[in-house]
Amino acid sequence: MTDLSDWGPSGAVQMDAGFVPARPRLGMADILLQLWRAKWLMMLIGIPIFALGLLLAFQMPKTFESRSALYVTSGDEVRSSSILSDPSFDPGPGIQEVIQGELQILQTQLVAERTLARFPLDRIYPDLAKAKDREIAKTDPALREAVEFEYFQKGVEALQKNLWSNASPNSNIIAVGFKHKDPQVASEILNAAMAVYLQRRAELFGSRPVDQLRAERKRFEGELLEIEAEIAQFLRDNDIRDFASERSTAQSLYAAISTELFNVNARASAVQGQVGRTRTQLQATAPEQDLYVEDSSAQRLRELEIERNQALVNYTPDSRRVQSIDRQIDELREFLAAQDRPVGTVRRGPNPTYQALETALNTSEAEAASLNEQRAELQRQLRAVEDKLNRFTTLEPEWNELQRNRDLIEASIRTVAEREQREGTVAGLTSQEADSVKVTEPATVPIEGNSLKLPVAVLALLFAGFTALIAGLMRTFTRRGFSTPASLQNTVGLPVLGTVRAV
Repeated sequence: MTDLSDWGPSGAVQMDAGFVPARPRLGMADILLQLWRAKWLMMLIGIPIFALGLLLAFQMPKTFESRSALYVTSGDEVRSSSILSDPSFDPGPGIQEVIQGELQILQTQLVAERTLARFPLDRIYPDLAKAKDREIAKTDPALREAVEFEYFQKGVEALQKNLWSNASPNSNIIAVGFKHKDPQVASEILNAAMAVYLQRRAELFGSRPVDQLRAERKRFEGELLEIEAEIAQFLRDNDIRDFASERSTAQSLYAAISTELFNVNARASAVQGQVGRTRTQLQATAPEQDLYVEDSSAQRLRELEIERNQALVNYTPDSRRVQSIDRQIDELREFLAAQDRPVGTVRRGPNPTYQALETALNTSEAEAASLNEQRAELQRQLRAVEDKLNRFTTLEPEWNELQRNRDLIEASIRTVAEREQREGTVAGLTSQEADSVKVTEPATVPIEGNSLKLPVAVLALLFAGFTALIAGLMRTFTRRGFSTPASLQNTVGLPVLGTVRAV
């Protein structure tokens, strides 16, 4: 077969013997085959990219969005009646223009600043609060206010970024929402923003200032929060959880310990008397006594009499043996007659009465020692409870003063609230606010949160697949060899008569 360098793409013989095709001509099947052969390279490139994308996806935070809604009216009924009575009356802007104006007020920086000012920065944006603390720690104390103002403005920017509002065309509803990592914080911030917005509208459009009763009630509520904080600080400083309950518990403990100590003292006196009586009885009782006496005199006398009768069988009464036995019998009879009780082996042993008294004495002394220890412990506990009661007695005047102040402030708040209700001031809204803007759906705590995990994971998968495909195609189109007989035939323009597998 002629060398490939002698043939061009069309199959014609070239005059230059050094001609080499730039690259093989590949069909779709050849490209797919080359991609299959490059699968490990594609996996080596695509899998790490997808893994990094998944890692980034799982690190995406979950946010909760609390929503609310406002219903806006433009006063059409009032304007219609005015037009009928006065043809020259200007009806003013339409509903869409009013809604756009309300959106502008709602999105102002002043509303965001007043909303954020109602909350501590570390609760809404803890990262900003930590950064602020680090900045303050390494900054001159004279510049502390400037640092606090800077980070407060950063918090305002973050709040404006997460607070959104929009209105659908041909609709009187303004939808408002706020996104945050904490669902409770999201609902609280949104409700506070709505209240600040309504208050700002009252300042801009109200024919009279904000209701004085509401301002007075707010002032009393602030004082109540201050006195509550003082009470909490008082309890923390004195390591008390509940003043009244702990004092009542200490009084109950004092009564119980006193009763127990009285009973222990009475029992100790009784036991001491019992110990004295037992010791007296023990001194008058012998520790040992005779168990039994073994006397063999009468038995010996009987044996001698039997021996004498047996001796008379072989001896006469005058014989020396019989007379010896008679002398022993007479002596033994005289001995027995001279004794008033049997005499013999005497065995002695412990006296059970003495032992019982000794056991009772030991038991009584042990009980007396136990009662003394119990009395000492009860006295220690009683002193501790007395010290605690004395401490409560010392703290009671200050505690009562704090309680009286709180009761007075609560009474003032109730009085102002009753006056508000009586005079028709509901939540401090002006009559124009109640007529033009109404909160149709207050913010609630969201249950389900949203996260970018799935979109980021899908994008990571697509990017990894695209990168791997590009790498595979680059490898496919940069190879100089022929993957199939068809690619060789398309490249050189000659039919392939046979193939040989590489060995």
